[in-house]
Amino acid sequence: MFVTKEYKKVFHEINWIAGNARAVLWSLVFIILFDIVISLTGVLTAILSKNLIDSAVKGALERVLLYAVCFGTLIILSLAVKAAVSMLAVRTTEVLANNIRKSIFSKITKTEWIALTQYHSGDILTRLTSDVGAITTGVVDTLPGIISLGAQLTAAFSTLLYYEPMLAVLAFILGPFTVLFSRIWGRKIKRFQVKVQESESAYRSFLQESLENMLIVKAFRLEEKSIETITGLHNARLNWVKKRNVTSVCASIILGLGYWAGYFLAFCWGAVKLSRGTTTFGTLTAFLQLVAQVQGPFMGLAKMIPQVIAAVASAERLIELEALPREREQHKLPEVLEVGIKLQGVSFSYKKDMPVLEKISANIKPGEIIGLIGPSGEGKTTLIRILLALLKPEKGSITLVTEDNKEYMVSADTREWISYVPQGNTLFSGTIAENIKSGCREATEEEIKAAARAACAMEFINELPDGINAKIGENGIGLSEGQAQRISIARAILRKTPILILDEATSALDRESEMQVLKSIHEMKPARTCIVITHRYSALSICSRVFRLNEGKLVEQRLNDIKHKDEFIASA
Repeated sequence: MFVTKEYKKVFHEINWIAGNARAVLWSLVFIILFDIVISLTGVLTAILSKNLIDSAVKGALERVLLYAVCFGTLIILSLAVKAAVSMLAVRTTEVLANNIRKSIFSKITKTEWIALTQYHSGDILTRLTSDVGAITTGVVDTLPGIISLGAQLTAAFSTLLYYEPMLAVLAFILGPFTVLFSRIWGRKIKRFQVKVQESESAYRSFLQESLENMLIVKAFRLEEKSIETITGLHNARLNWVKKRNVTSVCASIILGLGYWAGYFLAFCWGAVKLSRGTTTFGTLTAFLQLVAQVQGPFMGLAKMIPQVIAAVASAERLIELEALPREREQHKLPEVLEVGIKLQGVSFSYKKDMPVLEKISANIKPGEIIGLIGPSGEGKTTLIRILLALLKPEKGSITLVTEDNKEYMVSADTREWISYVPQGNTLFSGTIAENIKSGCREATEEEIKAAARAACAMEFINELPDGINAKIGENGIGLSEGQAQRISIARAILRKTPILILDEATSALDRESEMQVLKSIHEMKPARTCIVITHRYSALSICSRVFRLNEGKLVEQRLNDIKHKDEFIASA
């Protein structure tokens, strides 16, 4: 039962690889045909060498010259075909790899957010690079190699059978044992391949995190600790690589013994026949080449099995990503100017019996600006993630209500109506204009600048050498935290949606800049429904109502009840 299940799984993985390879089918066909031509030239070379040597022994110089020209032409043809195959294989590899990466990445972007967070970004990156590489190698190199070796085996066996039937049978009998033996090691090699890829993911994940947080590494003097960790991860990966290679080498040695046994048998058989005068030097030369070309494909096929296993194991890792739950297909929503938010008995918990939100309800009117306060870790950001349909409530619902009283359950579709300024630095490497324009790809330069002015960003932007086209590094390197925050606010403002969410969006701004930004938001026309998550009393000045989230409960609180700023800051 287990064996049947395992074979079904392998068949599914091979079928997945085949489905992805259809995009480069014709390129693969040409590569296979060219590889077959190269393989057949080996058999023709054996035949030509036989006739060339026999003609030389007989003193037939004209025939020697003819066979020599054919021999040379065959070599030139083989080199030309190999060059063509090499160039075509490189192009096919890149096209196939890019297609698979694009397909997987596209599906990742449409995967449910909570499911995707179970994977480290370094692990996903490894799957999109190393695992995709193993698959393209299997498709572009290994598959044509297996088919061409099959053609070579057929041609060499038929030719050897014509010249010496007994030797052909003996060579063929020894061959299958090599492939049969390699099957014994197959499951072990696959397990080691998976472990190698998993250790590569851990290694790359740590590298990525260390580079992203180099400031913390240096500030906390973690250089030596980081080096120790990376050394440990490297040794763990090296251990699995060594185990995989030892297995492969042991298999290759035994396979090599089978190959040389066949070659030695052919050599002895030919030597005996030569001593008896029942064969010629040319025929002996051809025998040795042909036996090698009968045994060679078996050995080649056995060596390619680990590559096939690696491709199948890598396909399994990519299929795992594809199998993650997907968000339902997105649909275009109607354009609206004003949208309200209705929360009805919303409950959510990350762990069983540890609720973060408990039956919270609220009704936010279109255009209303709401303050959301409460201690850190009490579920404010979680509530926003549910509103963005990144998380699903366990109970209750959140609906968006349009100006004509139509209700839409929050989903991936309703993100079209929401602009979001999250906590922290969320800028991309590129120009300031490109970062702001990601809020609205169709925006003009004047609209981009207008959004930047509303976010109080134009003052510092104008001081930069390239202004709005100034380039910033990864995670906003080159900008202060407050400047990066204003670019994020400009991006959200440019995206003219009826709902705006500010999650600690002004925490890094000075009071004067904060008040200017909040004033711009308050005066936007048409008025946007706005949720302001904050720990700063000043940010509540634009809010018409304030809700406090504490111990999973959402309670409306009058701003006047917060008597002192210090009281608010302490309680928040």
